[in-house]
Parts: sequence; C-alpha cells; structure tokens
Amino acid sequence: MTKPTFTDEFKQGVVRYVLDHPNESKVAVAKKFGIADSTVHKWLKDANNNDG
Repeated sequence: MTKPTFTDEFKQGVVRYVLDHPNESKVAVAKKFGIADSTVHKWLKDANNNDG
C-alpha cells in the first residue's frame, strides 16, 4: 500500500486550522481531515522549523 500524498496547500490549510483552533486537539483535527495525528504533528513541526 502506498502512502497518500498531500498538496502543500492542503498541508498549510491543516496547519493554519490547528493554529486558528488552539482548543481543538490534534487528534480531533486529524480525524476531521482524514489523516493520522502523527502527520498533523509532523506538519506542525515542519512549519515551525520553516518559520525560524
């Protein structure tokens, strides 16, 4: 089985959603977008590394 690929726009949208909804857990966000919570965590980490 192959890993799904996501566009940069989708990744940025998920990261933006997490940042705009700080009271919503990353697990809940992952379920909402149909992705693994570890993926959300990685994208947030990557976004933080790119900002600084």
